Amino acid sequence: MQMKRRDFLKLSAVGGLGLALPAGSVRMAAAAPNVIDIFFNSDTNVIDFWTQTVKPGFEAAHPGVTLNLVPAVGAAMNALADRSMAAFQAKKDPQVDILEAALPFYPPGSLEAGLWIDFSKAGLSNYSKLNPVSILSPAMLPYRGSQVVLLFNSDKVKSVPTTFPALVEWIKANPGQFTYARPDLGDSGACFIERALQEVTGNKPELFQPDNYSPATADPMFAKLWPLLKDIQPALFKGGEYTSGNTASIQLLASGAISMTVAWSDMALQAINQGVVPPTTDVGQLQDLAFSGGFSGLVIPTVAANRDIALKLADYVISPDIQNHVVEDLGGFPSIEWQYMAKELQERFAKVAPKSIPVFPANWEPPLFEAWYRNVASNIQR
Repeated sequence: MQMKRRDFLKLSAVGGLGLALPAGSVRMAAAAPNVIDIFFNSDTNVIDFWTQTVKPGFEAAHPGVTLNLVPAVGAAMNALADRSMAAFQAKKDPQVDILEAALPFYPPGSLEAGLWIDFSKAGLSNYSKLNPVSILSPAMLPYRGSQVVLLFNSDKVKSVPTTFPALVEWIKANPGQFTYARPDLGDSGACFIERALQEVTGNKPELFQPDNYSPATADPMFAKLWPLLKDIQPALFKGGEYTSGNTASIQLLASGAISMTVAWSDMALQAINQGVVPPTTDVGQLQDLAFSGGFSGLVIPTVAANRDIALKLADYVISPDIQNHVVEDLGGFPSIEWQYMAKELQERFAKVAPKSIPVFPANWEPPLFEAWYRNVASNIQR
């Protein structure tokens, strides 16, 4: 299964904890008892969250244990997984205790060989609290999620659409008050046209798989999409303008230029928490078929030298206390069910608590985006 691109393979430079590790030169931390080496494939804000919240809390509860947080982006993560597989085959310590925002499907065959811990059998006290929609594989422990949502000014949007047809109706009834990002420049815009594609093909996400793309399959589906997007185009911001990315969409809402857009949940919640959008800003989610999203998680080699302590940390990360911080501090979705969260958070985010999180395969996107420019936004110079 191919994961959504944004949170799982996104690369960025990180600071404050040392240099990111380049591909081909994976710098291993010195293995030491009670020092848990955790390698991150996430943005700076995620490592900051671990530095400020997870690390001090866990170390205080486990005297003598140190969390060694190491940025290791992109191909370096594959190199670490390769190293783990080699150590597994040689029955040696891989000097890797945890990989963050990594998948247990690499290297090929590693999952079947038993390289990665099966968390469903690891005896974690909080595992039963996980929301089933967050579990991609028992070998990946989900701990934070993100999903595209509707972001709107409740002063201007009195009746929030809960289905895609209702959203289309609202857009046409409120000309100039909605827009989305160009799909190749903002993932929220990509998710909007992908949800529209799912709408015109019968709300069947299963039609779009990583292994079934071909022009012969896709083109007839795409042909059903263009009339819908062309139909709403005159009702978009300034008669058909699109934003240059996710942040630009939120900025339009913040300035009052539009009343509603689509945004990633973590960006939306952080914008609300930081007060960069009007205090009347709220979020919503379609109830017929939600926008796309996904969860990021941890994988642990079965031969990790500090495996037992790493499992305690994994259990701690999905505890209700840390999951409350994931929502409040990181702007993410919790991976545990909302019934275990703080009541104030349950009430506040009840409207966007995901009941399902469709994914859209990344290999379908380049041809879809190219066709969008030809058929919908042919006046835009790329």
